[in-house]
Amino acid sequence: MAKQRKNAPGFEESVARLEEIIRLTEAPVTELEDMIALVEEGNKLIRHCRGILHDAELRIQTLSNPETVQDGTDTDEPDSNEFSLT
Repeated sequence: MAKQRKNAPGFEESVARLEEIIRLTEAPVTELEDMIALVEEGNKLIRHCRGILHDAELRIQTLSNPETVQDGTDTDEPDSNEFSLT
């Protein structure tokens, strides 16, 4: 199971809350202070989701290429002097 902070919401739960925040911010009856709080919460959830996706990407890379170094750098990367289109 993936490492998460204790009591941190999972990816799906975070995305569901983000969708709810979007609906609330689009509502014309939302007060300004509530809107600001929702935007702040949304930004935190976005960073949280990006972190989860980044960790998942690193795990997939490790599974796909066992020679990948733990920090996410590939040992087969071209030298900085080599030409590369990637």
